Amino acid sequence: MADLLAKSVMAVTMATVTVRSTLSYYVKGPRCPSWPLWFQVRRDTIHRAIRTAPKAALTDDAIDEIDFAQMDEERRRWDLPESTLPAEIGAHRRGAIRVGDVAIDAAAAFAGTGPAESGLLALDAADRAAGGQREIPYEIIAPDALRRTADSSGCSAERLFDCAPLAAGERVILYLHGGAYKMGSAASHRALVGRIAAHAGLRSVSIEYRLAPLHPFPAQLHDAYISFQHLVARGFAPGDIVVAGDSAGGNLALVLALLLRHTGVGVRGLLLLSPWADLITERASLKRNARFDFLTAPPLASPLSPARTFYAPGRRLDEGMRREMAHPLVSPVYADFAGFPPTLIQAGEKEVIIDEIAQLHHNIAAANPGADPARHVYECVPDMVHVFHQFLSLPDARRAIARAGEFIASL
Repeated sequence: MADLLAKSVMAVTMATVTVRSTLSYYVKGPRCPSWPLWFQVRRDTIHRAIRTAPKAALTDDAIDEIDFAQMDEERRRWDLPESTLPAEIGAHRRGAIRVGDVAIDAAAAFAGTGPAESGLLALDAADRAAGGQREIPYEIIAPDALRRTADSSGCSAERLFDCAPLAAGERVILYLHGGAYKMGSAASHRALVGRIAAHAGLRSVSIEYRLAPLHPFPAQLHDAYISFQHLVARGFAPGDIVVAGDSAGGNLALVLALLLRHTGVGVRGLLLLSPWADLITERASLKRNARFDFLTAPPLASPLSPARTFYAPGRRLDEGMRREMAHPLVSPVYADFAGFPPTLIQAGEKEVIIDEIAQLHHNIAAANPGADPARHVYECVPDMVHVFHQFLSLPDARRAIARAGEFIASL
């Protein structure tokens, strides 16, 4: 009954926002010259739906009163909706990685990883103690053109939707979804990932890593690392795996690449869509673009900050914690990017985190002064918001997705 009431109130609220947004569009004009009415209304309704509640003004004085289990339950009720993938673009199938089937040398891989080390080793030990029974769900997408080619060559659906190469040297996309590390799934990003895969002409594997606050850092990195090693164990060369992600998934793609480099392993390249690269610094674009972007969140001083509920929910913020969160495996903008693999970063000019994204590209380019400009590319699209790629009806979104696929195909 409570859920029904909450949903009814939300429906009325969204209807009110729609009316106000429409009136504003026609009376004051579009907020950005290129925005169609439907996009401004959609932006405003999403912004209202995720807008921080008054309790987000909490300080650390009340941190012990926060029920993180209840937060997770609410997240499950209001998670990102499932998206659909038209058959002419591709097909998908669900699967799961049993962690016990992936052999990793945790001591060698995780030693020297700063604030991630103890957590990664503890997570590995917990998996071993449970007999390796835990599973990481995933979704594999095969573009329609690839499926038709496979059909004509006699390749079975079982092989096509198996996480193993169809031929030597095949490349694959490992996709890490966004959602502030607290929501989202392979299903919520299916339409986006499927289109990127179709333009690239490659299969993609989207994993469902554990979510905060019940599974804080570094559970997500642990799952991503195991998933990467699963693809390697099934026959993909590390250098044939392209790691991609959006928002928090962009953060995870970066830190996975950094962890792999720490172990002497390189990836084929990275695709980063509006990556969340800095969890501790609040730059000017947070205020400058607040009226444009739909993203909204309490500041780091709040114990409900997405950065803190991801990194250490329930822990009071002090200088020690700030130093930990500035580590490259948490805030990759601070990493040493010398010799970094080919990377395409796409973002929207009107994002609240655009300044940190621009800083990320600057740091990558500065660390590789002699590199071909086509190796580390930054594309900032005018008037666009955070992960605008998800708004599939926008011409800018379609162009960016096509460009992302072309970049991956060129690697």
